[in-house]
Amino acid sequence: MNVTVALLAWPLLAVIIFAMVRPQLAVLLVFLGGWLVLPVGVYPSGASALDFPYWLVGAALPSDMLIAKAWIAPASAMLGVIWKDRQRLSGLRWSALDMPILLWCVWPLLQWTVRPEVLPDAVLSSVYLSGSWGLTWLLGRLYFGNQEAQGALLHGLAWAGLVCLPIALWEGISGPDLYAWLYHPHPFVSDGAERYLGWRPLVFFENGNQYGLWVSLCALASIWVWRSRVADKQSTWWAGGSIAVVAMAVFAQSVGALLLLWIGVFVLLLMARMRLQKFFAAVLGVAVVCGAVYLSGVVPVTQLGKETAVGRKVVEAFKASGRGSFTWRISQDQKAIALIKPVAVIGHGQWDWWRSLGTRPWGLVLLLVGQFGLMGLACAFGALLAPAMVTLWRAPIARCWRPAGAPIVLAIMTVLMALDAMLNSFIFFPALMAAGALVSDK
Repeated sequence: MNVTVALLAWPLLAVIIFAMVRPQLAVLLVFLGGWLVLPVGVYPSGASALDFPYWLVGAALPSDMLIAKAWIAPASAMLGVIWKDRQRLSGLRWSALDMPILLWCVWPLLQWTVRPEVLPDAVLSSVYLSGSWGLTWLLGRLYFGNQEAQGALLHGLAWAGLVCLPIALWEGISGPDLYAWLYHPHPFVSDGAERYLGWRPLVFFENGNQYGLWVSLCALASIWVWRSRVADKQSTWWAGGSIAVVAMAVFAQSVGALLLLWIGVFVLLLMARMRLQKFFAAVLGVAVVCGAVYLSGVVPVTQLGKETAVGRKVVEAFKASGRGSFTWRISQDQKAIALIKPVAVIGHGQWDWWRSLGTRPWGLVLLLVGQFGLMGLACAFGALLAPAMVTLWRAPIARCWRPAGAPIVLAIMTVLMALDAMLNSFIFFPALMAAGALVSDK
């Protein structure tokens, strides 16, 4: 199937879906369905499955791949909204928590006033961010702004994990070949596909790590759905569904994503028994300080790993456990820090600012800072973390596993996605929808 045709046909299917079901359900079907079945995008020439295409930065940032499902899926859903439910748009009321996402969407235009030589073009970059980040966030803002609707969003995410089961079973045994069969050879088909046991599925994601993150966070949603419906007649069914999605996350064998899942479950269990506001504030403070130190290059991480006895033992331990990719990603980040320092505030304005290195950072945070600077990072991650942290700060005790605990789960999911972006170049885009939903909840 032609990739461009598949992507551009999705808006037509969206109109049909909006004609058949209520708008909120249609938004979930079009957005989550697009992420589950559409090709990643129109890859640039030279992206081959035979060679490791390190230069593909992914769909989270504007690059030389501007036709991608990251904006096709939310744009198609918004098309349906404008057609069937435009009065909801007219009733939108803005707040201070809306400012980071609005600034992020126009940041390439503001950056252009300082960096005239930008790539992609500032207008194209702004349109891309507005479609992929902005519209996803706006859909959450419009349709999932109360606890009942947020519960519906978590139900949708639970289903979004469960419907991957047939493909996961197939590709876990035979290998990640469905994308190539339906569309074309995937450039990252061999990136970490062979695991400790069998194969890690790829489905229709950017790479296997993104699939691992998707099913892990959907597993968190499915656990909450099951626990929140313990008095419901469908609780037994959801218990089975939750077990299935958790099993998918385990057999995906993405260790980092699995760790995030169990962190999320653990935090929810704690929040059902005690207030963690001071803990969250401390963690955020430590993360900001550690991130600043890491980005500054003050601590020579690569040098410590190579030239000290303790550092060598740590690296060897990771390699022996089969997790050598963790230290490799850090090494790629460290190579890029010298290029970032001179333009850290504003950024290079070039999507391939790292090209002279012959490699690129593997984490979205450094890719974003190199392209859009710390100002861009503050806008992008402020849009995600500000509503999540406000929700967690206000969260009472003993509500997490009840229907009223839906905003808490979405907030935790959003924070976990931000943590994953430290080492992966993609994001779990439904977390943007969750962030928009949490703004409406305030």
